[in-house]
Amino acid sequence: MEPMSLQDFVCSLDPASLPRVLQVCSGVYFQGSIYEISGNECCLSTGDLIKVTQVHLQKVVCENPETGQTMVLAPNFQGHFSLLTGPQSYGTLEELVSAANQSSKKLPICFMSTYKIATKARVVPEKQPLKLVAVEMHLGTCCARCVLDTGAQQVLLHLPLSQKGPFWELEPGTHRTLLQVLQDPALRDRLLTCPALPWCSQTLRPEYKIEAIMHIFSNLRTAGTISAAQTQGADLAKDHRGQLKSVQSDSWLQEGPQAH
Repeated sequence: MEPMSLQDFVCSLDPASLPRVLQVCSGVYFQGSIYEISGNECCLSTGDLIKVTQVHLQKVVCENPETGQTMVLAPNFQGHFSLLTGPQSYGTLEELVSAANQSSKKLPICFMSTYKIATKARVVPEKQPLKLVAVEMHLGTCCARCVLDTGAQQVLLHLPLSQKGPFWELEPGTHRTLLQVLQDPALRDRLLTCPALPWCSQTLRPEYKIEAIMHIFSNLRTAGTISAAQTQGADLAKDHRGQLKSVQSDSWLQEGPQAH
């Protein structure tokens, strides 16, 4: 395993693989990351081992990349997310189609509008995914033939290319829950959209709490338990200025004390 930050390790961790033993490869923990072990205060240094026994998702910070505004999502947030292809929006459907042609994208393409679209057939809610399957003439107007999937049925719509947005292109695929997004390393730091949130696009930053046992090589090889209260994800993941790597330590896994 290549060295990585503790935050990156936790984000990509399969809980079924616990316990895992990590070694501090470089750097130490700063800004109050001091823990009490057997009545003595200590901090982690290069070479020390951390036996991670439990990982708990505490909250998810949702950020608007355009304004920097943030809000906190609970781990049980029920909204569903779609993946945006990029940070650019399009003022009309014609601009969206033109951009797809210039990048040699083949139809169908998925997109959404940040405003409601009123048609004779129905009203398309804001942020509702649509699939553009063809560009054709309809009743004498050049239109985008689109499919709206309501779950119960698929509705065919003809939207004029002059239809105003803004429109955002979406990557094809099913909607993802919050936990599905967080568990997919390929989606880390990607732009997302969710109808249940007030912003057109957002990024997600999870914060975890870990339960771990520290084996301090730099302090007479003493082992101890870090309590949950002392292992807030902000303390460990944000304050660590170096890197860690996974190591094999079967005897320690079997004989070490258990985390509280």
